[in-house]
Amino acid sequence: MAMHAVNLYSIILLLLVNFSQAEVFHGYEDQYNLIVGSTSVNHEYKIHAPLRQKREATYLQEYVIDIEVFVSIHNESCLDGLKQVLKKIPYPLNVEQNVNVTDGVLTTTCTYNGEYTQCKCEKDFAWSYTVCNKYKSCSGEYADTCDCIQVASPDGLSCPAKSSFVIKMTFSMDNEFAPALNNISSPEYNQYKSDIEDAIIQSYSGTVMGIQTVTVTGFRSGSVIVDYEIATTGPLSASDFQTGNNQITSALLVKGYKVNASSFTGFQRLCNNSDYGVGQDLDIIITKCPAQQIGNINVQCKNGNWSIKSNTCVLKEINDILSDAQKLASSLESVTELPILIEQLNNTSTMFKNNITSSTATISSVVDILTIISNAAKNIIITETDLGRFIETVNNIIGSESKKSWDALNSQNADSSSSRLLQSVELFATSFSTNSSFNLETNNLNLRAIKITNSNIAYNESFKFNNTVHGSVSIPPSELSTLPVIVSIAFLSLSDILPLKNNTTKEKVNGIVLTTIVNSIVKKVSLDFEMKNTSLDKPKCVFWNFTLFNNSGSWDTSGCTSVILGNSNVRCQCEHLTSFSVLMSPKDPCKICTYITYIGLGISIGSLVLCLLIEAIVWHSVNKNKTSYIRHVSIVNLALSLLIADIWFIIGAAIKANTAACSAATFFTHFFYLALFFWMLTLAILLFFRVVLVFKDLGKSQMLAIAFCLGYGCPLIIAVVSVAVTAPKSNYTRTDACWLNWDNTMVLLAFVIPALVIITINLIILIVVIVKMLRRTIGDKPRAEETSTLKVVARCIAILTPFLGLTWGFGIGTLLAPDNEGIHVVFTVLNAFQGFFVLVFGTLLDSKIRDALLKRFAISKYSSQQTSTTGGISSDRYNIFGKKKIHRLHEVTNSSDSTLNIGFYSKLNKKK
Repeated sequence: MAMHAVNLYSIILLLLVNFSQAEVFHGYEDQYNLIVGSTSVNHEYKIHAPLRQKREATYLQEYVIDIEVFVSIHNESCLDGLKQVLKKIPYPLNVEQNVNVTDGVLTTTCTYNGEYTQCKCEKDFAWSYTVCNKYKSCSGEYADTCDCIQVASPDGLSCPAKSSFVIKMTFSMDNEFAPALNNISSPEYNQYKSDIEDAIIQSYSGTVMGIQTVTVTGFRSGSVIVDYEIATTGPLSASDFQTGNNQITSALLVKGYKVNASSFTGFQRLCNNSDYGVGQDLDIIITKCPAQQIGNINVQCKNGNWSIKSNTCVLKEINDILSDAQKLASSLESVTELPILIEQLNNTSTMFKNNITSSTATISSVVDILTIISNAAKNIIITETDLGRFIETVNNIIGSESKKSWDALNSQNADSSSSRLLQSVELFATSFSTNSSFNLETNNLNLRAIKITNSNIAYNESFKFNNTVHGSVSIPPSELSTLPVIVSIAFLSLSDILPLKNNTTKEKVNGIVLTTIVNSIVKKVSLDFEMKNTSLDKPKCVFWNFTLFNNSGSWDTSGCTSVILGNSNVRCQCEHLTSFSVLMSPKDPCKICTYITYIGLGISIGSLVLCLLIEAIVWHSVNKNKTSYIRHVSIVNLALSLLIADIWFIIGAAIKANTAACSAATFFTHFFYLALFFWMLTLAILLFFRVVLVFKDLGKSQMLAIAFCLGYGCPLIIAVVSVAVTAPKSNYTRTDACWLNWDNTMVLLAFVIPALVIITINLIILIVVIVKMLRRTIGDKPRAEETSTLKVVARCIAILTPFLGLTWGFGIGTLLAPDNEGIHVVFTVLNAFQGFFVLVFGTLLDSKIRDALLKRFAISKYSSQQTSTTGGISSDRYNIFGKKKIHRLHEVTNSSDSTLNIGFYSKLNKKK
């Protein structure tokens, strides 16, 4: 302890020398009082706090010393000069052998104004919430921290560093990993730890700002992987780290450590700005709100940028009114206090309109206040003044400038602010009473209130906004026998605020929102709406049902019917009163496409089943060689993939969109449609291999393995990756159908791009094969027995590839021109009849298959007419059951097909 005391005294004297230089620099007489520890250094300097150990390495101990210096100065401007002198001290300062002052930071400045002492924190330092709460904050406001407090005496108070951020980093060294590095007590471990920490501290101190501590946390094998953490207050940049990393590499190389300079990780995607500080990818921090707001902000680091996850910051003035409203809800003074609260809210919402509409939490708080007010007004008669102020407050928060905030609120499924807002308006209006009429017009809503005095006259009220959109309400005389007070409100922009939940048909609110409140029962009301968008179709009259979706509210069609009028108007006839509007859907660009699809799919499925039956019947008759065998395997799997895809397409059409079953149907439809194209690619590769690479032969099992990996393996990988990337965000399927999404994620490209690439490859292979055929030389042609098969394969590719390409070319056209009925019809026809084309061009146009079928049915007919059989060897001509055949060399004749011709559409096998 004696040695430590001497060292501390030396440090103190050194600092006093620097302070004396500051006195000379400023030219004033100062008295310094230095306090460091717990025992008396001399009669002026007292130690009253224990030393704080910062880091303990093998041969080094580091301490953080808190020093208070009391300075008598003439004015506060002198402090600036003192701060500059402290910043310019050249660290490290050598006190004596093995004792160095490595850094010094000014944290707190306290000044006395005659009544109390103000202690202000320097940059990167702040008082904690506990201290701010214990003492009085200079500004009177604080959230998690504050940077200034008022105290009677500053003794022992100093601003702590702002919460430091720990960055976890790694790098590797090309040194052999020793088992001792797994033991934190071993000399090797501690030697590595000490050397590396020293190198990191020295390297980062001059490049990375705000470094507080460095700790090596362990070593892993893989050469030697070093895990370490640095505590920092920032600001940081990847370039600063890269510079420091290069210096670490050089510093450790001198000590025999071979650092891989490119192996540093953990600093590449740092988030760093003045508002939220430093963070690593996916880190979440909580920060305080801007001035004059109460709450906090949760932000997350994503790909180098901070993004707001939640914001509960509420304007202080609104928060104060909310507190008053909550007190009012539990008191009995509603009659006298309620008008005052309504006026205060109206004035505040008008004065701070921009601040309110840009803050989701503040809008939600205003809705909370309106809800409390409307509930408190149930047993009170509301005056015209109160109703007007209430409606003006609503008008302030539903304008177009608030749409972004409302969209953010509606995106939170548990939030029902928009529904509660409308409900508060309806509830508050029921307490209004008048003996005449009252009208109020604002830019976002119009209100008409009237006392019915004659039950023989129907109630008719119309609304108009800027001569563009209007609506009207009509109640027949039979419903007005009680002479009620009727309040009707037309909302111009409320339709953009009330969310469309579970909207699978892309419906839109296509009119204003009309609310009618009557203090009696009305079972018949008629409402007219002018369409905002005349391109929409299928109008549905709806009302806002507050009880749907766990009381969060949604549009409901119960009790209303619609009638389309001329001049782009829709009439709704309803059996109850509340808030109404009209929903409409985009017009169907192709009304007959549904019928074409199901008729075509029926023919396609029947054709594919027939194709598979034919292949099963003639299988042993036509598979004479490897080429023919692989060709028929490809055709069978191609037809099977298309058959299963069509079946899943029909299942998907019957399933409700945006469900787990819909996602499953989409996945299998995607997978098997892709398999169709990849088996087409398998056919093309077979043709290329047997014609162009004639001397390179593969076994049947090898060819089958390649075919199945290509035909099903590649589609499976693409389909799985597509669903894995988009399904977690609910963007895998369309909102109105069980098929790949295009609008949000364009995952449809995971089908279109592979299909178009395969079509292109097939066409290129076809061209190469044709050129090869035209330039064929002796010795490079296939065996005569394979010639016919290759012709069939070439013909199949030549016809089906352009057909499929044309089909999905029109498919892309439906995305680019969704309103073009002609493109939709052509695409639907081509897509629905794919199975029929596979049957015709993949099976029926093959002369060998036709011959085999003729032989099959001819044998059946012939056998049925025989009453006895004769012994002997069966003719090879009718051996279709796979029996071993006997060939005689002298019976083999030259094939007329020994030379491969280009006539794909002519008869290929001439009968002798």
